[in-house]
Amino acid sequence: MPSLSRLCLAPLLALTLVAGCSDATGPDDPAGLLAENRANWSKSGVTSYRYVISRSCECLPESAGPVTVEVRDGQVVSRRYGSGAAVSPQYSEIFTTVPGLFEVIQEAVDLPAASLAVRYHQALGYPESIAIDWVAGAIDDEVSYRVNDFTILR
Repeated sequence: MPSLSRLCLAPLLALTLVAGCSDATGPDDPAGLLAENRANWSKSGVTSYRYVISRSCECLPESAGPVTVEVRDGQVVSRRYGSGAAVSPQYSEIFTTVPGLFEVIQEAVDLPAASLAVRYHQALGYPESIAIDWVAGAIDDEVSYRVNDFTILR
């Protein structure tokens, strides 16, 4: 029987793969899509923003979120759970900046992961969702990220 995390990831993976088909480099070129969207993000000039990030994985609730991340001039100034509590330093790197999310994708490309599906924001290029299966056939190694409520701060 599939694990709960696999069942929850199936719709996300399907949606993400379909969304990737509209990109010029195609869904079979994750490195090209990453480079293209990193460039879009860089060109946007956005350095101050806030977003809510959630992870789906076989992990502790503290490392799943959702967490509101606030970034000013490229540096994280706040990471808070929905309760308002600050994220413990041991989990802080999980809830990272947009460039940090690009690094997660880069690691999956470089390894390479068994499967990688990413949906990027059409205009700004930041990852809206990431789904990674690190090892084919392994159980509970999958992780997904979901970015919501992205707001540019002035």
